[in-house]
Amino acid sequence: MMRLPILVATAMLLSLTALAQPRTPPGRAAAQAQVARCDAIAAQAGQAHLHEVRESFAAFLPAARDVLRAHSVEARITDGGRVARVELHLHAIRDMELPTDVPRMHYRDELDGARILQDPRSRIRALWEIDEVTVAASSRAYDVRYADLTAPDPYPWLEGEPLPVLKDYEVLAIYTDRYTGFAGLALAPRHPRGAAHRIYAIAGTHTLDHPDLRGWGSGLTLGRGQFISNAALHMAADAAAYARDMQGGGEVFITGQSQGGLTAQGLAYMVQAMLDEGGGRHHLVHMVSWGAIGAKEVMERMIAHWRAGEARRFGAGLERHWAISDPHQPRAAEAWAQVTRRWARIPEGAEGAHLDETAARMRAVGFFFDVDLFSRLGTFFGTTFAFPTALVLPDACDEIQAEFIMGRRSGAFGMQLEAHFLRGYHRAVGRGALAVARPADPPKWPVLTGMIPALEAIGEVWMETVYFRTVASSSANWTRCRAAHAWRTLRNAHCREDWWPGCGQSADPAEPNWCLATEAWPGSVLREIR
Repeated sequence: MMRLPILVATAMLLSLTALAQPRTPPGRAAAQAQVARCDAIAAQAGQAHLHEVRESFAAFLPAARDVLRAHSVEARITDGGRVARVELHLHAIRDMELPTDVPRMHYRDELDGARILQDPRSRIRALWEIDEVTVAASSRAYDVRYADLTAPDPYPWLEGEPLPVLKDYEVLAIYTDRYTGFAGLALAPRHPRGAAHRIYAIAGTHTLDHPDLRGWGSGLTLGRGQFISNAALHMAADAAAYARDMQGGGEVFITGQSQGGLTAQGLAYMVQAMLDEGGGRHHLVHMVSWGAIGAKEVMERMIAHWRAGEARRFGAGLERHWAISDPHQPRAAEAWAQVTRRWARIPEGAEGAHLDETAARMRAVGFFFDVDLFSRLGTFFGTTFAFPTALVLPDACDEIQAEFIMGRRSGAFGMQLEAHFLRGYHRAVGRGALAVARPADPPKWPVLTGMIPALEAIGEVWMETVYFRTVASSSANWTRCRAAHAWRTLRNAHCREDWWPGCGQSADPAEPNWCLATEAWPGSVLREIR
């Protein structure tokens, strides 16, 4: 319990939960060269800080041989008798301090993990291969950049180069939202082999690299602010259209890490709800989350907000401004209308059951390490699978993310943070983690779940404050306001001309004056989200 204050503070900010992760070595040859170099360093320094790790697992997945063979992991697999086993051997592993007071995991041995991970409803023969790609896709989503947040048309772009595993994928679209900081992209295989599919990857919270305060505010809403944003609804509509196309479409994978994983849960629900509302046949929807923070309570509150007439809780003035000035609003409004038509038929008090039924029509899986602190927050929308701690341990000269941040040894708590960062998942997946993942429910922190309403309220104020001081006060937004029939500002409730007192943009950058469009020109068709 001594760590609870630390956990609460970290969860409130969510600033350490989803750092943009350093990339893994580019290709097997480079990785082998890196290992050789580190072995030489270890030999010079002595072997006291290195050791070998052996982990043995019962009832491994049928795909274990293929997974371990793909990564050239030293393993011994036996299937004699009635119990099958796999034994992993990891060499030259840094002797790191691991937590010893983590609450015991509840393993779900009654579940058929193999059937969940290799879902028989899917036409893809080796789903583990796509699941592994989603780690790299989640990392690539962190590379989405705005040219300038306040520019007239800040077309997003991707910084840097993708990880080698994504070389066979092309970027189809980039999605960004001015209000919540949502950032994501759609990927498709260049030369599909087997069943067609697309990956929709969502970034988590930006902190050290390209910090974005909007994402911090959305993090306090546990991703709700982002997965109901215009950009997310646009992505969901695209994904649903692709899954619904039985001739030219295919299966959809929605993925993300940390806050991106939270957002992926909500967005995948939106996609499935739209498919259910439309009826007819469609391809399978997959939701693959890395970090396994649960969004179910937030999703239940989302439905309750709508029932209470609060729509998205973004504020009526903001919703009308976007309806008048955002060209993407009609598509988002139609997606929202489809989802809320579904909500209107949910019996009062049956929201949780509705979410469970919707998850069952998808393949919704979340992966996490058994020492990850943040998996203790919220109920996951689907089935969670635990990785053993050993697979997150760094090799001889691999610096963990907490050490990079702190500039010193970080102890057991640093390893718990590493078990949440993307670097830890890259490391684990490269060691064949999907071969030994087990269905499990992490123990929860009820006190944090009880704080969700208060955190949401703080996050909503946070996002609104950032928006009014930046985007809403920018010259680009003033151009949109002047193009409307009427608008309001910080200093004037009704404007038709910008030379009226208080109706023009402030000349002093230290004293921004925002504007919101309030009336469209007669004859305009508005699609407000209600």
